[in-house]
Amino acid sequence: MRCQRYDRVVFALLGDLTKACFQHVKPYIKELVPVLVNNLQPGYISVCNNATWAIGEISIQLQGDMRPFVGVILKELIVIINRQNTPKTLLENTAITIGRLGLVCTDDVAPHLASFIRLWCASLRNIRDNDEKDSAFRGVCAMISVNPSGIIEDFIYVCDAIASWVSPKDDLKMMFKQILHGYKNQLGQENWQKITEPFPPLLRSRLSETYGV
Repeated sequence: MRCQRYDRVVFALLGDLTKACFQHVKPYIKELVPVLVNNLQPGYISVCNNATWAIGEISIQLQGDMRPFVGVILKELIVIINRQNTPKTLLENTAITIGRLGLVCTDDVAPHLASFIRLWCASLRNIRDNDEKDSAFRGVCAMISVNPSGIIEDFIYVCDAIASWVSPKDDLKMMFKQILHGYKNQLGQENWQKITEPFPPLLRSRLSETYGV
């Protein structure tokens, strides 16, 4: 029987070390990442949660060097985010890590947007503004710029997630504005009105007041 408590603590420590002193973690990445991937098992919630978070922290540090690992990681994370009855905290960490992977390896993750964007948006719309949410949304903005058709079916969820921000940083707010205006210009005024008419009044009001659409 595996020691879940031991694994949970180890992966939490790994994430903390990655943030604080990545130079000591980096030499062992090729050995550590497969261990983390093997623990992306939602049946062990706390272990999976901390492994997911640690992967997100590693991706921010490795940047494009994360590419060799993205395929196998993303496969597991997409399963987790689409799994029924996944706990809220695990969904949030999974969404953040997917966004971070998309930030550092945009071309690798963007083609998969349609397979996770609805639940991604739903998972992050209720969390407070913070640096982790910021990096995740930057990743999604980058992915949308590469694969704009990937969110067409779930556009209302993307708009709702954008509107969930209270005080995005100026450059992130500009990214949101560019995405919204890009779709509006592409669709044309008439089609834009047809698409946004079913939106809840509060959402339409927030998009109009904050982003001018």
